[in-house]
Amino acid sequence: MIHNLFKNEVYLEPNEHKYFDSKGNQYISFSALYGKLVKKFDADKISRYASKGKDYSANDLKQQWNQTTINGSRVDKALETYAQTATLDPSDEDLRQCVIDVLEKYKVYSKTYEQGVPYSLEYRVAGSWDKLSLKSNRTSCNFILSDFKCFNGGYKSLFEVKGQPWLNAPLNHLPNNKFVKISIQLSFYAHLFEELTGRKCEKLFIDLITPVFNEDNRLVSYKNEVVPVMYMKNDIKIFLETFREEILDDLNNTINITVETVNETITNVDEEYF
Repeated sequence: MIHNLFKNEVYLEPNEHKYFDSKGNQYISFSALYGKLVKKFDADKISRYASKGKDYSANDLKQQWNQTTINGSRVDKALETYAQTATLDPSDEDLRQCVIDVLEKYKVYSKTYEQGVPYSLEYRVAGSWDKLSLKSNRTSCNFILSDFKCFNGGYKSLFEVKGQPWLNAPLNHLPNNKFVKISIQLSFYAHLFEELTGRKCEKLFIDLITPVFNEDNRLVSYKNEVVPVMYMKNDIKIFLETFREEILDDLNNTINITVETVNETITNVDEEYF
């Protein structure tokens, strides 16, 4: 999203879902960066293990995971679209009441921003927040960051540890669960935003949706709750400094897209939002 909160020097290339600046230099995303803290998820191996002795196959389980991801992405996109246009795609009409109820809590803020791209030129990292909120128009106003998450298992699933019990160093004092990952993710965005603007973080929270979809993947019921998370600023600083050289090595081994492609993306985004 184009905005005037800070200089928009890094942009998300939507087709490849990668981050670049206007010179074509690539930036590492949060998901790629977080991958340094956990073992890579082996869907084939885990699905075979989880389906052993069950009345469903490994392929059935992978299809279920894929559909869950699709449903969650549809909810996330509907929330973004409705927040910006007060409309929904006709195919998302089953989500209307859920979207309205979830977004109601943001009416107390003076301004909200969807899908902004905070970044660090120093560390060559970037990401996209779901929702950034401001209480007033003052440039010194503190900010609130939230992340929409759609988990079938609800609140309890945030704290389940599966597979690797602890994160890798330097954050190996933290358990490997969804709550910790989202806490790190929001803290990562908050730290980058603070560095870019001088504003201070007031609150971080997970905007958790527990959905129930029918066999046609239409939403039939839901629960929405706010789950506060801690601002792990010092952990983020240590995390970035630990992997500074590795990030640059990773990026140097990738092929940057052309400046023309990035500039075309920037132009398209400008036309979309203005």
